[in-house]
Amino acid sequence: MADEETKEDDVIEENPKGGSKKLLIVGVLLGLLIGGGAAAGYFIMMPSDAVDEEVVAEVEPEPEPVLPDYQYAAIERLQLPNIYQGRILNYVMMNISMEVIGEKDKLLVEKNVLIIRDALIRYYSENPLGREDNRAIADFTSLSQKIKELANQEAHKEVVQRVIISQSRAI
Repeated sequence: MADEETKEDDVIEENPKGGSKKLLIVGVLLGLLIGGGAAAGYFIMMPSDAVDEEVVAEVEPEPEPVLPDYQYAAIERLQLPNIYQGRILNYVMMNISMEVIGEKDKLLVEKNVLIIRDALIRYYSENPLGREDNRAIADFTSLSQKIKELANQEAHKEVVQRVIISQSRAI
């Protein structure tokens, strides 16, 4: 019988060891749960004066730049003679768009389209249209500058911003 009592004592001693570990783990988990909840509650319920406020500089959005109201006045099928040494080498037919800012300037240029066309034909009937290196090919850079100059001269103010030659062919 004495042997049986020692066996029971061994069994009893083993159970409390395993039970105490489980109890310890459960106690630690409950402590973390309650402590974590209390800490979370403290930070949530804390008054706003106690919180370190981050300084946030309010950045005002930059105003978008106002873009000009570009309008285009067209001269279609303008035929200019390409003259060299008093002879007509060929004619150059082109479509031209003149860029202006605003509806008011566009109407002014469109009103003077016939006068601008006449001034261009008169000018290029006496002056060469061709490039210096090959007179049979039109010099579009100087042509654009001359169209801008004559259009502004006929409008009596600087209304044409730039000239766009959209189509051109020699006939």
